[in-house]
Amino acid sequence: MKEKFMRALHRRTASTSVGPSTARGMGPKGTIFAARDYLANLDLKIFNKQTENDFLKSLNEVTQSFLKKLPSGAQNWGAARKFLNIFLRGIIYNRFLCEKYDLYHIEPWLELPLDSHVANGLRSEQGGRSLPRWKTVIGLDNKTSQQYQNFASEVAKKEGVSRVHLDLIYYRRDFTTAN
Repeated sequence: MKEKFMRALHRRTASTSVGPSTARGMGPKGTIFAARDYLANLDLKIFNKQTENDFLKSLNEVTQSFLKKLPSGAQNWGAARKFLNIFLRGIIYNRFLCEKYDLYHIEPWLELPLDSHVANGLRSEQGGRSLPRWKTVIGLDNKTSQQYQNFASEVAKKEGVSRVHLDLIYYRRDFTTAN
């Protein structure tokens, strides 16, 4: 694939990963632009790791770097991590980008993007009431996120999928199950 096409695909994935509904209530005007810009220019090679520990180390480093690029009032760990997780899921769902950066193998290590819909879905699962009460994405910290991610891994294992895909089931579940 031509580099020009790949850059456009990378930018498009960044743009569709952080939209108004994703970023609602997570920062002042300019938050979406800053998030999209950061993700569009992120070197995806940083995530091509051979072990889950190395991948998670990169994920944490990028999250910290990302925080610094968001506007004042949007520099919270939960929002940066959610935007990053949605973006990485988009990369995995795009065969061209996934092939270019050889990222297929990181799918099982990707985190479930967390928000109130996902938290409610996880809490509705057997054993889910042991999770901390959900507050907000912007109130999310690494420790609480890890508790949700660990539980999501258990649920995903029972479902036979990687945890990142649980978002497809939980996001706006109330709208999809009404019919």
